[in-house]
Amino acid sequence: MDKYILDNGKVHLGSGIWVDEEKWHQLQVTQGDSKYTKNLAVMIWGTDVLKNRSVTGVATKKKKDAVPKPPLSPHKLSIVRECLYDRIAQETVDETEIAQRLSKVNKYICEKIMDINKSCKNEERREAKYNLQ
Repeated sequence: MDKYILDNGKVHLGSGIWVDEEKWHQLQVTQGDSKYTKNLAVMIWGTDVLKNRSVTGVATKKKKDAVPKPPLSPHKLSIVRECLYDRIAQETVDETEIAQRLSKVNKYICEKIMDINKSCKNEERREAKYNLQ
């Protein structure tokens, strides 16, 4: 993890993407690829951006009239993959395992987006219920 440049309380992940140093150190002790990827996505994009985007920009097939949301930046997605790769490469040199674990990045971020949207809807329901009382 020495490739990440520290400057003025920020960590440079590459290609002009900087994150808070303290949050970066907290991220490094996160258990599991899923949680690591989801937390990193929030650090890079923030929940406000994530809730209005999709990983690929393709509309869901689950809803007939679904309108596609704008895709996440492929550039930033590659930074997420690179960070996860660096983390996995510290644990194993097995290229098959690395590739298999990296292949789940889109799925993890998609899950995070769904979690954010579900929590926003729950918040809206709570507010509506409160306003009715």
